[in-house]
Parts: sequence; structure tokens; C-alpha cells
Amino acid sequence: MDVLAHYLEIEWESESTPRKVVLSTHPIEIEKALDGSMRAEVSIFRDFAPWLGIHLSGPLAHVEPVTLGAQGERTPWLKIADDQGRDWWIPATGWSRKAGRHLAEMHRSFGTFDIEIGPRGRLVVDAVALELDRAHAQDYLDDFRDDLVWLAVGQPTGAAAQAGADYSHVLVEALADFAQTARRVLERPAREVREATALVPTAKLRPSADTFRAAMRRPGARAYPGRVAIESANVPENRYVRGMVEHCRRLAHSIARASDRYQGHLAARAEREKARAERLIDMDVVEVDQQVFDNQVGEIVQTMDAIEEWSADPSEPDNARREFHFQVGDEFKEGNRGPREMFYLNPSRDSDADARKGIQHSVARLPGELHDLVMAGRRIDRHLALKVIGDADVTTFKSKYGIGFRRAIFTHIAKVEIHSPVLQRRKAARASLEQNGWRRRLSIPERKEIELEARTARSRAAHLEQQAKLTEAVHDSLHLVERDMGMQVAEWEKAGVGSTVMFPMGMRFVQNPIYAAALAAFHRVSELERHVGIGGGALDRLGSINMLHASAVYERWCLIKIIDVLMADFGFAPQGDWVEHVIASACRAAGHGDKGFSVEFRRADPKMMARLEIEPVLDNGRRPDFRLRFEMGRSDGSRKSIFQDAENGASGLVMDAKFRTRWQHDELGEMLKLLVETKKYGQDGCRVFILQPALGAIQDSTSPLAWGRDCDYGHRHPTRHAHGSIQLAADLARGGGSVTNLRRLIAMELQDVFPEPEAETIRGPRGDVEVCTATSSFCISCGTTHDVEDVTPGRTGRANRKWYFGCGACGAGTMHTRCFGCGTAIHKNGLQMTYHLTVADQISNVVCQQCGRGF
Repeated sequence: MDVLAHYLEIEWESESTPRKVVLSTHPIEIEKALDGSMRAEVSIFRDFAPWLGIHLSGPLAHVEPVTLGAQGERTPWLKIADDQGRDWWIPATGWSRKAGRHLAEMHRSFGTFDIEIGPRGRLVVDAVALELDRAHAQDYLDDFRDDLVWLAVGQPTGAAAQAGADYSHVLVEALADFAQTARRVLERPAREVREATALVPTAKLRPSADTFRAAMRRPGARAYPGRVAIESANVPENRYVRGMVEHCRRLAHSIARASDRYQGHLAARAEREKARAERLIDMDVVEVDQQVFDNQVGEIVQTMDAIEEWSADPSEPDNARREFHFQVGDEFKEGNRGPREMFYLNPSRDSDADARKGIQHSVARLPGELHDLVMAGRRIDRHLALKVIGDADVTTFKSKYGIGFRRAIFTHIAKVEIHSPVLQRRKAARASLEQNGWRRRLSIPERKEIELEARTARSRAAHLEQQAKLTEAVHDSLHLVERDMGMQVAEWEKAGVGSTVMFPMGMRFVQNPIYAAALAAFHRVSELERHVGIGGGALDRLGSINMLHASAVYERWCLIKIIDVLMADFGFAPQGDWVEHVIASACRAAGHGDKGFSVEFRRADPKMMARLEIEPVLDNGRRPDFRLRFEMGRSDGSRKSIFQDAENGASGLVMDAKFRTRWQHDELGEMLKLLVETKKYGQDGCRVFILQPALGAIQDSTSPLAWGRDCDYGHRHPTRHAHGSIQLAADLARGGGSVTNLRRLIAMELQDVFPEPEAETIRGPRGDVEVCTATSSFCISCGTTHDVEDVTPGRTGRANRKWYFGCGACGAGTMHTRCFGCGTAIHKNGLQMTYHLTVADQISNVVCQQCGRGF
């Protein structure tokens, strides 16, 4: 593409000359439509305004961009040169003498700007206002760097993953050993003696040519220039030792800072879990959210009203109308090929007379649109009853199995009235809740579930506190090592010793034991750096990333959070060179087309592989930010793909990061619709979810759970968890609490691909008992593998298989059951990890995502 866009930070020398130009690490993405038009999105911040800069090349190299106004006015752009001499066009609209800088309308107001680039080129720029200042944007960059460093050294990778070890304590030990050996060099540094010229008293004078010349000028002086011996520690070996100390000091500082931040996250998570446990234990009544309750009831009312408001034909005379009263049953198709009909039950009909006639079932055929509406109501209320005013042809027939049927084909419908017991109960429940201040007491089963959830929260809090203490110990040790090496650098500076990274040519590092020990200790540190991928070069590249392009920084921050969840929460170990891939992606300032890569993660028990693709190329050429897929290993060593799920066709999880701190009305929904329907991110059956940082972005929330106003897990029928959005932000004040939303999303994908356990019936002292014989899954709360003893098989009221998974480590419980209506798999994960829709005043009552039943 001949148009390249970057954010620019500019310091001005004069109206036409910049003093300094800094480019954003990543370019601004420009989408090109089929008609050749281009579109880009830029962000407006509260307290700083990076410029939009356009670099033109090829046939457009000599074109001047022009902003087109609403009234046809044309505003040419300003051309400047960066530090490398490249030309950039910026939308300057005036010079402020007082501020000493150019002004730009694009920095002060959000909206759409139309830029003409040449006679046929058009770039549309959408300026989006962010409620974010520079400090908060910097938090994302700092959190990304520190999490990357800590995940590299504090989580098992490669061979270390098999033993469950990490590199953090090994690196602390190696850095401490190096600091000790380097201090021994500092205490007895090698020195060299060299000859110099200085004023020397005549009694100690060692004459030189300068001495004789000075004596001729000043005969009889008390001191003359003479030869002296000067001892100096500024030798190549000492300069190299100082360079090694500075390198290790910077490494210790980076790991100490990363461990300190990660310890803060762990401690905050532990405090949240403890506070949650206390709230659950003290919970005697349920606080019902009135708005969520009304929204749920409103959806029922909307479905039922659609039946009664169905447009019928009232043209028939009244004497041609009859009343038909019946209760709606399941859908019926004769031979699976006939017209759509429904079973019905007429309680007033004489069942004995039907039995004498051989009629066992009754079916009704309604107009197609009305049939769909009634079936939608039936999914909500299994006891839905209709009063249909009109006329019908009633006949009888026998199925191919010889079963007698009555069939009512409605030829004319003037009016439909419904009776919904569910809706009546919900309205009665609302009146009761309103009378009781929108509170109700917990039932005994709910009390037991709450107590189990509280025990799990306490167990998780204890585990997180233990992890936080271990991480804090790493930070404290490294802090001491860093301070010691800082003092060494100061002492070398005082001794006049410089710094170098060039290895000296002498033999002192071979012949002198203390120098050889320091070099060996440094090599050990370097080897560990190479294993984890955070050597000096990597740290330099991370330090070069700027946050001018906050949206790109947010994307990389989301990437490291996904990796964090896979590694720390779900126990996956990444491939050995993953850090190199992530750093290369985060630091690359090339075009948008060559940034994609993938990282593989593995779990030994159960044997699984996760593949995280960053900016994968879809079949239609589109590039979402992330795609996560899983594979399950077989016992024979081969891999069985479990991308395809028989029930919902899911083949992976596509996540696209959208950096917004606020959304206009319906903007989030329209953005999701664009990704699903226009960009087709959901091809191959993938789920599609937006990751965004704004709180309260869900309008008309229907979930009473804690995430209801921030996340949409596609829990509303008929979305079936196929697409939605979650809130994910670097909210350090809350300890990064929104990462739980991401864990819940990935857990949803995992639970859909876990294979169903196996069971067999054994004879026990009290009769036959079903026991689990094989399972391949793990706890979504702590990542611990489920043993067969943790899995209890059972049956639903309709004899469908159900399973209860208990975790021996954290106590978390999960119920894998089936919808009583359609048989769809449903996972009840407790209050924190459940992603299904639940009933507003009975939050443990899960609503089926397939058919909407559960009210």
C-alpha cells in the first residue's frame, strides 16, 4: 500500500520546522475497500495529542493530502520531515504563537474526517474520543512489559514444565552469585602501572626531556616535570566486569519490578476471593436486581405478545369462527419430511372416546409464522396454552408405525389468546419481590451451593496468597541484589573505571581465579537469559516500545493476558521461543500485513494442545487479532482435533480487541455485528468475541451475575454463546479484576471441547452403582486435573447423562448436565465462573442457551 499512517509525537522548533519527531511503534491500520477507498481509526486522549502522520510513496509520493469540509472547503496538510529524513503529512490547521505548536481539529473533536489523496484516492478517518490520559495509557504498556518478563521467568516452559519448576528462583540465585563474585573483583581489582609526566620535587626527580627544557626556562626551581608511575584500575578486564555488572543490574531491576507488579495482582486476587467468601458466608437473602428482573420478564412478555399480535385475517363472518382450547406440545413432523406441526393436548376431550377410536395423539398445523412464534413461546413455557378463534379441518390418520393421530389444520384464524403459567408466576414473583424490597431468603439447596462456593473462594485465596508470598520473596531478594550491584557500579565509577561490552584480549579471565569465577557466574546468568528469552537485547527492544498508538498497545496487553490465563490459570506450557515471538510482534514497526504468528501451548495431563494465533489470515483475507484453538491428544500419540463440536459447531474462539473507554448507544452491538456479518470472523464455526475496556457497556442487561453489565457471553437465546463481548482492562486500582472475565470466556471454550467422561455400572452392597472410569478434563478454577474419583455420574429427570466434577485441590464444583427440553449440554460452574444466563431471582437456575428454557 502506498499510504502508511503512524502516530507522531512532535516537538516544534518553528512553524515549519520540527525539533524532534517520534513515530509510534506500530502503524495505524488502514482498511481498503473493494472500491479503493480507505478507512482508518484514530484516538483522542484527554491530556496529550499525538499527530496523525501520513507517509506517501510510489505514485502518490508527490501528492498533497487535503481535508474536505462539510461545505466543500479544502484544507491542505502540512509536510514535515522526521529524524531519518522521511516526509510526513500532518493535518495542521493553524500555528499557535503562544503555545509554540500547531493546532489540529482532529485533536480536539471526535467524528469523521474525509481526506482526499490525489485525484482518485480517499481516506476516511474516524476520530474516537477516549476517557483516558497518558498515565493510564502507560499502565497498559508497563503491565504488558512486566507480565511478559514475569511469565518468562516465573512460569514453567519447555523442559522445566515437565518438572513443574520455574526460572525465577534459579535466576535469583544466579544473579546473587554473580553479584558476590563481582564484588570480590571490586575488592581486589587488577591494576596497571604506566609512566606519566608530573611535577616532582628535585630530590625525587627522575628526569626526562621535559625536565631539561623546564630547567632551562626556570633554573633553580624546587620542582620540575619528571617521570612518575601511576597505578590505575581502568584496565579492559575491569571495564568488562563493570559492563557485566550493569547488565545484570538491569536484568535484576526488570525481574524485580515484574515480580512486584505480579505479586500485587496475586495479592489483589487473594483479597477479592477472601472478601467474596465472607460475603457468601454472610448471605442470608438474595438482593434481586430490579432492572435485570424486568428485562428478563420483558423478554418473556415480548415473546408472548408476538403470538397474540400475530396478524390474522378477521374477514370471515363470526358464524364461521369456533374456539379451540389446547395446551401446546413439542414439534411434530410426519416422517421427518412433512409440514411443521405441533402436538397438542385438549384436557376437555373425552380420552375414552379417543381410545375407542384408536386416537393416541393430536397434532395441529398453524400458519408457518405463527407456528414459529408459538414454538418460541413453548421453549420458555412448557405449559403454554392457546385459545385460537377461527376454523380448522379436523381429520385422522395413522403413522407408519400404526399409531392413530388426530390432525387439526387451521384454515382461518381470527384471533389468538395465550395462557402462560410461567409469565403469571414471574409477574406474581415480581409483586412479591417489590413488596419485600427486592429481597428474598435463600432456599436450603441454594444455601448449600453458596457454602460450597465460599469454601472454594477461601481455598483459592489461600493458594493465591501462597503464590504472592513466593513472588514477594523473589522481589525482596532481587531488590537486595540490585542495590548491591548499584553500589558496585558507583564504586567502579569512583575508581575511574569505564564500561564496555567488548571482551578483552588478555588472559586475566583465564589465569586469575576471581575474574574466572565472575565470568563463569555471568555465563550462567546469560544461559538462563537465553532459555527464557529476556536477555539484554530483548529488554532493550521492550524499552523501545512507545504508547503513542494506544490501541496497538492494548492489543498486545490483551495478548499477554490471554497467555497469562493459559499458563497460570489453566496450566498450559508454551513453546520455548514464545517470548521472542511476542517481543518481535510488539516491537515491529513494519506494515500490517506481516505481523501474524502463532504460539503453541501444551498440557501433559490431560494431554492437550492450545494454539494461539495472532492476526491469523482467514479464508476471506480478514485478520482478527487472536484465534484460540484446542486439540486433544490420543493415547497412541496421535492428535484428535476437537475443534468441531457436534452440538454448536464451535471450532475455536476468535477475539478482537477494541480500545474504547466509552461506547455510544448501540455502538458495541453494531461493532459486533460488523465483525460477525460483514467481516465473517466466525467462519469455520468459530465463536467471535470483542475484548474492550469500558465498564457497563451492556445495555438492557439480562444476567444477574456480577459480570452482567460488563460482559455478554452470547447467553441470550438464540445466540448460543456464538458471539458477544467482554470487559477487559488494566484497572490496577481493582487489581486487574476484569481478567476473570477473560478466564470465564476461555473456560467456556474449554468446557465445550472437553470429551465426556466414561462410566460403568458396578454391583455394590446397596445395589448397582454407576462410577466414572475415565475422564480428560481439569478444574477451570485452578487448573488441577480431574481424577476419576473427582467425577460422579448421574441422570437427569429425563434420563439424560449428567456429571458432577469436584476439584480435590480448590474444592470447586461443576455440574455438566443437559437441558430438560432440548438436551443441550449445560455447565453449572457456580456464581463466579458460570457464563450461561441465569434467572434474576434464582441465580443458580441456568437458562438453556439453545432453546431458552429455564424460566
